[in-house]
Amino acid sequence: MRYCLTLLIYAMLMALPLKANTMTSTHAPLSISLQCLGNAGCVYERKPIDLLVTIRNDGSRDIGFPLDYLRKSGPIVKFIDTDTGAVTYARRGLANPALKTQFTTIAPGASISMEIDVHPTDIETFRIKKVDISVEVILKGDIRIDGEAQLQDYQGGAKIRIFEKEE
Repeated sequence: MRYCLTLLIYAMLMALPLKANTMTSTHAPLSISLQCLGNAGCVYERKPIDLLVTIRNDGSRDIGFPLDYLRKSGPIVKFIDTDTGAVTYARRGLANPALKTQFTTIAPGASISMEIDVHPTDIETFRIKKVDISVEVILKGDIRIDGEAQLQDYQGGAKIRIFEKEE
């Protein structure tokens, strides 16, 4: 009986997650927004569409964000066909992994931004009659809050609609 109890306690301890140098943050005080540059309605005209990705610190503490890494690798870009629900992803670039730990500080209330291009080849994947898609930009990575040694795992994103006008 004592042996069974020991085994049970050992199994329970082994099932506990190990504490790593990152922790998941579901309440990170960052908000993400998207805007089409030079194209107020995000109308598809069979040429690249430039998106401005803005990352805003809505909290009360400084946040270190790996902006240089995301500029080099690109965020995760998900394309969703409005009619069929079909999904595809844009290719990401390669970036030096060391950039993941080089943080750009975002002060409380401040924002940083980066531009991404949405290429016609990604959009045309869904073309049956007229293009009508949602583009979701997802940012994932470790962030540093107030210069703390322990990093927090962050994931956030935003969606925008791109459509083709009737001719």
